[in-house]
Amino acid sequence: MYLGDHGIPHCHGVYGDYAASFRVDDGSIIAGMMPPKQNNKIKEWILVNTEELMEKWNELSA
Repeated sequence: MYLGDHGIPHCHGVYGDYAASFRVDDGSIIAGMMPPKQNNKIKEWILVNTEELMEKWNELSA
């Protein structure tokens, strides 16, 4: 899979009818919406897993 120019490193989260894209470096939402409780859980998970997420981002972007 080649992502090409897919912008800043990010990942996607979905919860019910909500969906958002989150920055990998700080867990902030860059597009979409997420309820506060789920947003906080996703941000915490991203921050704990930033290194692994960046490794995967770089692997898929190469």
